[in-house]
Amino acid sequence: MQRNQIEQAVLNVLEAFLKCQLKLGDEISRQNTADWDSLKHMEIMFALEEELGVEFSEEELAKLDSAVKIVDAVLAKHAA
Repeated sequence: MQRNQIEQAVLNVLEAFLKCQLKLGDEISRQNTADWDSLKHMEIMFALEEELGVEFSEEELAKLDSAVKIVDAVLAKHAA
């Protein structure tokens, strides 16, 4: 899976759960997105695991607090 495909999948899931419009290049993180609380974070991460065919550990889930970090983590898992 290419980076742009993963970025688009992450954006689609974030838009669906955060109910907002996002675009590639936006700096999207839990710190600057008010609706991205702990419960939404878990919902987003479970949806991404299913959508992208990856599995994150509890430790990874806690650290993946931005779209860029999520995309990088998925790329790393697909490369492994």
